[in-house]
Amino acid sequence: MSQNSPRGGPGATARRAKGLRASSFAAVVMLLTEFGLGIWVNLYARLPASDHGKGVLAAFADAVASGPVALALHAILGSLLLLAAITVVARAALARETASVVAGAAALAAIVTAWLSGARFVGDASSGTSFGMAVATTIAILGYVTILFLPAQARNAQASHHSGRANVGLPGLPAQADRTRPGDGR
Repeated sequence: MSQNSPRGGPGATARRAKGLRASSFAAVVMLLTEFGLGIWVNLYARLPASDHGKGVLAAFADAVASGPVALALHAILGSLLLLAAITVVARAALARETASVVAGAAALAAIVTAWLSGARFVGDASSGTSFGMAVATTIAILGYVTILFLPAQARNAQASHHSGRANVGLPGLPAQADRTRPGDGR
């Protein structure tokens, strides 16, 4: 397999890492939008009394089909977030970035938790399920923001490995060896 092959080589690795970062950024934007919609629904939308006591899937279906528009948008965006979360984990696995796979899987678990809490909220309108959605959303955002910083660390570590020097700098900052001054003796 040549280095210019679509399956391998530095170009493919860079494209996979770029795609992973783009997917993670898109997930953060979607989550922030979802968070804002969720706050609006919690404060201003009136959930139909007929939805109280329904199971998770029935409550979700009613939220989309007959709930207030903001609630329907919130439920649909939450479902799209499930697909986005799966995509991020798959992209991280294809890029062979173990830390990103772990962060993406944690974010996926948080989104599943938020989705289930949201469907329960439609059925019971409890403060606990609302809080569960908020905490799970925050954890997912943290996971994706973490992924946005991990590829830079991996590239810095790989570059220092190939150059034969240790990279102890933070992402975006010069490594320790680069910070020495002339005549410093180090």
